[in-house]
Amino acid sequence: MRTGSAAVLVAAVLSISALGACGGGGGSKTAPKASPGGDKALAERIVLQKGDFPAGWSSQPHAADPSQTAGVRQLRQCLGVGDITTSTSADANSDDFSKGQTTNARSEARIAQTDGQASADLAGFQTGNATGCLQKALEPVLKERLPSGFTPANLTVQQLVFPALKDGTAAYQASFTIPLAGTNVPVYVDFIVFRAGRAEVTLETTNAGSPFDAKLEQDLAKKMADRT
Repeated sequence: MRTGSAAVLVAAVLSISALGACGGGGGSKTAPKASPGGDKALAERIVLQKGDFPAGWSSQPHAADPSQTAGVRQLRQCLGVGDITTSTSADANSDDFSKGQTTNARSEARIAQTDGQASADLAGFQTGNATGCLQKALEPVLKERLPSGFTPANLTVQQLVFPALKDGTAAYQASFTIPLAGTNVPVYVDFIVFRAGRAEVTLETTNAGSPFDAKLEQDLAKKMADRT
């Protein structure tokens, strides 16, 4: 895989993976019922930190993409979990972490105003409709975000076997192929969502050529769960 082409691919896939985020943005969205400082500090503590990764990983500040909003809204409507802006106390995004040209990870922690709201959100991600909703949300994003010449094919979304965390977990893997340097390169995007009380945490990973390392993925999720 040529370095330049891989870098373009990674930039596109990072923007695609953000569809799985709980909120798709950063900062407090509504006046919380609990202490705003406490909820914001909790969200920032939970998300991925540089020390969570083994040697060889780099990071850069997460740059939110305003165009993600429509995709996140469509996904949540399909899942039946409603408008996130009416139930959020605080949320935080981690940095975007990467290793080499094609391996990436990021996370988001959202604090709902009530346990019931957080539970309802997770239940939406655990329904049988979730795979179809994720695929429906990803299809237009792939066509829009991937550069000319990177026509995606064979998009599928399936449940991902993942250890249960805290108050419940939902995990999915999207995969598709793109033509690159005379071959079809598979790309894998994993979405892991778990709840701990009012906290809803999303881990998103991407890798080209093969799925993201399962052991590292589980370790990263557990480290965040341990901070809730």
